[in-house]
Amino acid sequence: MAERENDHIRLAALFRAMGHPTRLRILESIVASEFCVSELESDLNRRQANISQHLAILRDRGLVISKRKGRMVCYRLADGRIADVIRQVRDVFHLTGKKEVAA
Repeated sequence: MAERENDHIRLAALFRAMGHPTRLRILESIVASEFCVSELESDLNRRQANISQHLAILRDRGLVISKRKGRMVCYRLADGRIADVIRQVRDVFHLTGKKEVAA
């Protein structure tokens, strides 16, 4: 029973990480390909420091993977099925979203 409760705690933490509007936008932005923080900065109209804070949470929860490219750090989804989760929730609640997520 304790193992099942731990699973629920971990799942709730994942949903909390995905539940912030900026983090959800980040996940949707990197569905199609890898993005560096500077690219996300212009795409999301947010400051680099703010995006980096959100990316750290997503990385800590295992939702994104980072890769250093010289002085830049780029991110991609840790698992492509994360995009499916977002798409399915949108479908269930009849919400519109980016075309990359719906694909």
